[in-house]
Amino acid sequence: MAQCSTCGSNVSDQDQVCPDCGMELATVPQPEASPVPASVLPTSPKPADSPHEPVSALKSSAPEVAGLAKLTLRRAGSLTAEAFTLGEHVTIGRFDADTGPVDVDLGPLPEGAYLSRHHAEMWHDGSGQWFVRDLGSQNGTFVRLADSAGFQRVTQDQPISDGDEIAFGNARFEFRRA
Repeated sequence: MAQCSTCGSNVSDQDQVCPDCGMELATVPQPEASPVPASVLPTSPKPADSPHEPVSALKSSAPEVAGLAKLTLRRAGSLTAEAFTLGEHVTIGRFDADTGPVDVDLGPLPEGAYLSRHHAEMWHDGSGQWFVRDLGSQNGTFVRLADSAGFQRVTQDQPISDGDEIAFGNARFEFRRA
């Protein structure tokens, strides 16, 4: 039995829409898959004897596309296997039937109870600099820069770099450029 990646409910393989949240299952992005920008995909099929790379080789280079990053969950001081891919501009929070899905749904995590529905935003600018902004969450967003000892509360657009630690409420993550 499959799970809805938006709300985490069990759904049958024949369902096209999640019975709990109403999300179309065929169009729900998988959290582990990195999106392949349209500019990377070929516009027409290449002949078998073409000197161009096959589409599978192009897909494998997607993590190197400028702007993609990931958040890896940290528990008890160690990184876990749970990682969330970030697009160019994402809203982080937890799914709610009243407010709908978010780009990065942390609701299924045990720490998700401490996250607001729309907790924070993360994005990068044209130069590739990443930022995080709290969206007025109840339990706050905090950043520990890679070269500092303590966390600081995010009160404005906060620049972040590779290796910085970010906490949304009590859910702690390590930020890495892909």
